[in-house]
Amino acid sequence: MKKFLYFFILPFVLLFGLGAQDVSASDGLENKYFKVPMRELIELGLLKGTDKNGVIDFEHDKSIPRAEFAALMVRVLGKENMTVTNPTDFTDVPKTYWGYTAIQQAAQLGIINGTGNGKFSPTANITREQIASIMNSVLEKQGITLPVKDLSTYKDANQVSSYAKLSMERIVGAGILAGSNNELKPKDNATRGMTSAFLVRMLDYAKPVYYVGTVTANEKKQGQQYGSYAEAKVAATGTNEVVLKYKKIVSMKDGQVTNSTLAPTVNLWNDTTFNHVIIGVASGTPVEFLESGRNWVKVKFGKKTGYVKIREAKLIPSVQVKGESFYEVREGLLRHFVYNAHTQKHESYLFGRSDADMPNGRYVSENGSLYKNNLTGTTYEAHQYFNKLPLYTKTSYTAEDLNKYVRENKPSTLGTSVLENMGAKFKEVEEEHNINAMYLLAHAIHESEWGTSKFSKENFNLFGIDAVDGTPGAAKFKSYNEGFEAIIKRLTNPNDGYFTKSPFRYHGAFLGNKDLGMNVFYAADPYWGQKIAGHMHRMDVALGGRERNKYNIAVTLTKGATTKVRSTSTVSDNLLYELTVTGSPVLVLDTVVTEKEGTWYEIVPKNLNGTDYKKAYVYSHGASYGTNMKLLDLAKE
Repeated sequence: MKKFLYFFILPFVLLFGLGAQDVSASDGLENKYFKVPMRELIELGLLKGTDKNGVIDFEHDKSIPRAEFAALMVRVLGKENMTVTNPTDFTDVPKTYWGYTAIQQAAQLGIINGTGNGKFSPTANITREQIASIMNSVLEKQGITLPVKDLSTYKDANQVSSYAKLSMERIVGAGILAGSNNELKPKDNATRGMTSAFLVRMLDYAKPVYYVGTVTANEKKQGQQYGSYAEAKVAATGTNEVVLKYKKIVSMKDGQVTNSTLAPTVNLWNDTTFNHVIIGVASGTPVEFLESGRNWVKVKFGKKTGYVKIREAKLIPSVQVKGESFYEVREGLLRHFVYNAHTQKHESYLFGRSDADMPNGRYVSENGSLYKNNLTGTTYEAHQYFNKLPLYTKTSYTAEDLNKYVRENKPSTLGTSVLENMGAKFKEVEEEHNINAMYLLAHAIHESEWGTSKFSKENFNLFGIDAVDGTPGAAKFKSYNEGFEAIIKRLTNPNDGYFTKSPFRYHGAFLGNKDLGMNVFYAADPYWGQKIAGHMHRMDVALGGRERNKYNIAVTLTKGATTKVRSTSTVSDNLLYELTVTGSPVLVLDTVVTEKEGTWYEIVPKNLNGTDYKKAYVYSHGASYGTNMKLLDLAKE
């Protein structure tokens, strides 16, 4: 974090300063009552913390002196650069005082007065009724009159000072200030957390302040002030010009978007009414900026286009982008370097083998299948077998193979793992429920740190069930067997499973990513499916390479209609089930060329929940039905 000079001389500049600090969960507010409004003010650049030996303290419980609050209100009005033409002679506010200008601006604006006898009392803590009076005055200056509420129902209504009575009636009537236990507590000092809540609610009524700003690689500067978002957006025509709401970028030409501190993930909504979330991706994931409105940002991630709420978005103009994700090929191995826009660092994982014709170097890919070489611009198609493998299949590896893999390949720093002796359980689940044991072990390795994480051991939750980003509600079980029962149900529940026809969870019974597959809704990490596929690849290599590319994989192409799976290679009264998601992969066992009905694929049947289909076929191409299937170009070394 940035350290500031003049800490003892200019405390207000540190507390309610000009620029927003990049704050994450390490802001010390995570368990504080008013963390949300404080973070919102931090995002707008209105609230800063004190640098204490390199740690930023936002002093949630500290009372606010009158001088600091006066300066804050001046900043909210966008008047911090206003020239004072008729200064008030407060005897306790000399020109050398750090808050002199802000206090004089507030007095000239008529939003705050002295305390009598020519004094301002800058260090006196401000009370709840004084805040109500000042906020009402600010809103009146903007031509806003709030609704009035009768205060007689509050037990301490008679303690409200006469000068603050109307203001309190309005501020309470608007819901900006709320009492507790049927008390207003008008004489109580206001803390920074409490004041942040009041201010955020007030901003819902106040006229926001917008600027056209200029951005360079490492800073942004306010320019001309405008009365509305629309006016500022029209005026921001320069290449590196942006629209600022106070100090927060709310519109730009191009760049990255990630989550603000007000959201644990980047949620892409269906439209600007925010009816439902299309996908959510992990904190710090950069998504592509497309356009913005007053309350929304339109973005793209992979094949998905959606809208992010502006208050939950952090906009990073192209000139300030510090990195992006990329893939790297080295000696036939494909590694993914994932960029985090918050930390501005990369983390990597092994995805699998590259295709034989992909030269060493860096590549970009939106979907983990099509790769564009950074140097030559050549595009290569190379699907990873384990990422597209239907998971209702069986592996040839035995229980002892799986145990051996864990024993010999877990990081030496982790100690003994419960997974070292669970091979029989994984194979039992595979045999009884048709869930691939190799996948299930890889899933457990990824979610439980090879079965050694404190959470997985204390809660018998090896599979990250209900471990939602930003919430503490991950599932707890009484035994590992109960945890296995839960993942089986979560995957195969006929009405709500990741392998079945769930309207929410089902996007294809394979790992995938945020375009298709379990990854769409199982995990916020957009590369969760690819990382588990990477574990499966390493497992296969260590155990002899008997699984990778063992069969061809084909995907459905039909849009707006289901793909019918039949018991024989002909269209008749032989329907077994339907594949409802376009792009669903199937494991191809054989190709059948018919005389009149084109080419069909014999596939591994989807035998879940007691079904026992002996043979299964899908029509591919070559007849009047059109082209229904595509064989994937699997990565081959």
